Amino acid sequence: MWYYNNIGITVVGLKEADEQIIAKLQPINAGTVHQAFGWMNESLVLQCLIVGTEDRDSLKLLINDGTAYTLSGAGVLFGDYFLEKANFEWTTTWKQTFRTDKSTEDLVFKCSLELSKE
Repeated sequence: MWYYNNIGITVVGLKEADEQIIAKLQPINAGTVHQAFGWMNESLVLQCLIVGTEDRDSLKLLINDGTAYTLSGAGVLFGDYFLEKANFEWTTTWKQTFRTDKSTEDLVFKCSLELSKE
């Protein structure tokens, strides 16, 4: 089980991305000049399953509060991340059985969480 701000999420996929900021100047009759200005914060995209509307709504509230929250899972403490974007898609399941702390009748949502390192 993984947790983001103590909200249980079942991660089924993880993408990591790092990015550098490079300005490109194109002088007349000359080659391109590149200048590095820094780098973007590490970002993660988690593909996960969310059980229940309560956990889904709790995640939605974190998008606009400007606070970084702790991400942990698989025995690893990843650190604090801002939740930049979340997409939720309701799935049609008869019964959920992978979250034993939740009712088998709870709705299941496929979710993509875009997180940016503090």
